[in-house]
Amino acid sequence: MKKRKGSVGFVLQKKDAAVKEETHFIKRILNTLLIVFAAVVLGFGVTQFVMQSVYMTGPSMQETLKDGDEMLLNKFAYKLGRIKRFDIVAIKKIGSNDYYDIKRVVGIPGDTISVVAGRLVINGKQISSNYSFSVINSPGVLSESMKLGEDEYFCIGDNTSNSEDSRFINYGNVQKSEIKGKISYIVFPKERRGKVTYGY
Repeated sequence: MKKRKGSVGFVLQKKDAAVKEETHFIKRILNTLLIVFAAVVLGFGVTQFVMQSVYMTGPSMQETLKDGDEMLLNKFAYKLGRIKRFDIVAIKKIGSNDYYDIKRVVGIPGDTISVVAGRLVINGKQISSNYSFSVINSPGVLSESMKLGEDEYFCIGDNTSNSEDSRFINYGNVQKSEIKGKISYIVFPKERRGKVTYGY
């Protein structure tokens, strides 16, 4: 029995349509995977090199920062700019894995720093009493004058009565390579949300 040409053409058209639909579906899957991959790569790049959220743990930076604050760490800040005195920074000490210390830079390379009669003295000048960290009851290594070397920073917590920082031998001076970025913005809690002010 002979097949009619019309029915053969109809079958071929159905097959062509099915192939096109399958091809279109595969393209959509590949495009979706490509978008997801690009988003993951972009997200990784941002957190590694530009911006990352970090959390304040403990009371060492009170009242400037409080335990549980979520903040934005600007990792790009020191790629072009320099680390300034009184910046609040995230420090990753050698062997600390993914844990960041949040402290304030009070001494920069070349500074001579000490504590005299409970007051922080940098290069012969007392720090303004407007800063909570200007009064230090536990000077530690700063009971004697110290000069910072190249790429060395002296970092303390604003709550100097309850902070483990550069005043103590087991913490020591912070190397430039250990400073991973600048704390720029408080994200949470909502009532404290806003840019971190430095006063310089």
